[in-house]
Amino acid sequence: MDMDRNQKEALNGYNRSQKRICLVFTTVAIALIVSIVAILLIPVMKNAMNVTTWTVTTATTEISFIITTTQTKVRVHSSWNQYGYTVTGGDGDGSDLNKLHSPNAIDIDDDGIIYVCDCMNHRIIRRRPNSTSDELVAGGNGEGKRIDQLNAPLDVIVDQKTNSLIICDSKNYRVVRWSLQNQTEQQIVIDKIGCRGLAIDQNGTIYVSEYYYNLAVVKRFEEGQLAGKIVAGGDGIGNTSGQLETPTYLFVDQNYSIYISDAKNNRIVKWMKGAKEGIVVGGPKFGGNSRQLRYSRGFTVDYFGNIYIVDSWNHRVVRWSKDFQGTMVVVGGYGPGRNLYELNKPEDVIFDRQGNLYVVDKDNHRVQKFDAED
Repeated sequence: MDMDRNQKEALNGYNRSQKRICLVFTTVAIALIVSIVAILLIPVMKNAMNVTTWTVTTATTEISFIITTTQTKVRVHSSWNQYGYTVTGGDGDGSDLNKLHSPNAIDIDDDGIIYVCDCMNHRIIRRRPNSTSDELVAGGNGEGKRIDQLNAPLDVIVDQKTNSLIICDSKNYRVVRWSLQNQTEQQIVIDKIGCRGLAIDQNGTIYVSEYYYNLAVVKRFEEGQLAGKIVAGGDGIGNTSGQLETPTYLFVDQNYSIYISDAKNNRIVKWMKGAKEGIVVGGPKFGGNSRQLRYSRGFTVDYFGNIYIVDSWNHRVVRWSKDFQGTMVVVGGYGPGRNLYELNKPEDVIFDRQGNLYVVDKDNHRVQKFDAED
């Protein structure tokens, strides 16, 4: 009997040992399968989106930002130093190369080079990181309608695929492409359009906001198209879900949803691909508290749909959380002023790879940089 008992105990011990071995092998196999799938899927997802992303680290989450250029990931933080510093302009308005006159839009490339619409100087200037001087890259030949001139440019996009700038040349009623390799090489991309703002998606399709007289729309222009297709607005001018009043700055996400700054309606509207009506995702109440806007201008959108909005007449930048879950003042909000913590009717906002914030401070004729904090 003792021998049978010993044999049973030995057999049970052997079975337990085998089960442990099987469990270990199963765990290792699952881990290997998950790793292989992740390795295979990550490049596919990046290629499918074809966007630049970066992450915002908060206490519990990481938020990815999207810019439709090349593929890069960098990390930033969820707060910014409230004291900015001037990276270009700031010594009053003027036409000297290191001065600005009513700047109103900004873009940035993968190397951290910023491009600024110097509106009333009818030019686009470039400022490289750590440089102390600006470079003229488009216009600068006086106000005019020649191909080598601009007239009150309102927006600019860096198209890194073609190494060129796409410019909203507002008072010439056209969109032009300006080569960064050869500044004598210009091209009218879209003519006879009341351009107010621009965006470009990962396929190189251009979106233009337009308003004048009884028209307030956003149009999409496929490559080579002369007549665009209305993809937002078009139901007259107004504040209903199917209307826009003053569409200006634009943003297109990876799902081809269009975000529109509808300035006089004090709101940001999201228009999904193929939709007949928009959804208000920022605003629309007029006022000065944290959930109100006074003349919304430029903005950017993160991966989760949170929106960073230039609230121009409140002299601040605010973050509007997705689904109206909350708002916060990011920088500014102390009234108009020239101090390092103040803004005066800002116009546009953008982030660099490190998550530092650049604000076009229009009535102070400068661009302010607010560093991301640890």
